[in-house]
Amino acid sequence: MRHAKYGEQNHADHVDGLAGVLRGRQVGAIETTTLDEPSEQAAFVRRQAAAARIPVVRAAAGERRRLGGLEWQLLWPPATPGALPDNGPNDASVVLLVRTAGLTFLLLGDLEPPAQRQLLATVPELPRVDVLKVAHHGSAYQDPALLSRLRPRLALISCGADNPYGHPAPRTLSALRAQGARVLRTDTDGTIAVTGDRADALRATLVGRAM
Repeated sequence: MRHAKYGEQNHADHVDGLAGVLRGRQVGAIETTTLDEPSEQAAFVRRQAAAARIPVVRAAAGERRRLGGLEWQLLWPPATPGALPDNGPNDASVVLLVRTAGLTFLLLGDLEPPAQRQLLATVPELPRVDVLKVAHHGSAYQDPALLSRLRPRLALISCGADNPYGHPAPRTLSALRAQGARVLRTDTDGTIAVTGDRADALRATLVGRAM
């Protein structure tokens, strides 16, 4: 089976694990953001792809794909870097709306509030989601209107233990819980797996414990 690998953006915490992703897997393409910044990390991705003889393609809003029971829609970034908010590579993150087994997931990459607001304006029909991968490791910079629209049942925050950035921010945790979300975070909960086969059967497993 052939798989596509999507890169959120080119910062090291998003791309340095690429070699491990490719190892032992058959990958049909590596899909990257439209902005080649930082240039060193973008070049690293191209080198890894070339060594594995895997084509690199650009992600752009509007793309739709399906693989078996998995369907995903690419909502962000715009097709040209000039359409991005002037807020650096975080706002060039790849955003995916994923549907499978009756569940809806939204993966926000590292989007900052300017791009979050533009995303909501560009895709006004954004649905409520079952699972939200919270933007930028749960930083304090979240757009309240977007969180209000999404109202996730489960909010996942990927962040390192004792990270120097203060992720996740207390106000972001409070805002998510105020929307009715259950919040899980990798720094305190460890590895998280989301399972379920119907919208009313959403489950998360934390290091072997069903929650």
